[in-house]
Parts: sequence; C-alpha cells; structure tokens
Amino acid sequence: MRAVKKFKKLMFTIHEIVWWTVSELEDWLYPYKDRLTPEESFQIRVKDFDTGENFMVEELIQSQNERIERLQDEMINVQNKLAEHEERFKTRVKIKKGSSSVSGDIKNIFNS
Repeated sequence: MRAVKKFKKLMFTIHEIVWWTVSELEDWLYPYKDRLTPEESFQIRVKDFDTGENFMVEELIQSQNERIERLQDEMINVQNKLAEHEERFKTRVKIKKGSSSVSGDIKNIFNS
C-alpha cells in the first residue's frame, strides 16, 4: 500500500513538471495567442462619444499626455503667482482689545 502511494505521488510530480514545461514552451512559441502584440495594442480604434470621431489609441494617449502636461504647467504658474501675491500683499488683522467685533481692524501692508 505504501509503495502505491509513493508511486502515485511520483507520477503526480512528474505530471506537474511536464505540464509546467509544456506551458512554458507554449508561451515561448506562441506568446500572443490570447492577447494582442505590442504593435497591435496601439492599432485599436477608439470612438470619442462627444464628437463621434475615431482615434487610434496611441493618438488618444498622446493627446491626453499633452493635456496633462499643459495643466501641470498652468498649475505651477498659478502657484507661483499666488505665492508672489501673498508675498506682496500681506494682510494682518489686529483685533481691538475693547471691540466686540470679531474681525477687528484690518491693516494692509505693501512691500515694494
């Protein structure tokens, strides 16, 4: 009985090794049988639902990247201008000691 179990375990191990080897060989010989090649993946057409135009995926990705770069440049520009304005127009709020007002007196200080 022990010999039969050991024989079955050995056969199962050989079966797994052969299956793994054949699977690797198949992927090596037919690497794109169930997926697109890198060249084909960018040749797929995509339809823009807003305009109804057809685009290649590569063109769509490129246009999106250009839009992102432009928005990043604009964001950096706005942040720089905001920092410049904050530096130029510092505003201090001085609360009156006797005032019941929440805001108090506001004084503008301009650095030129």
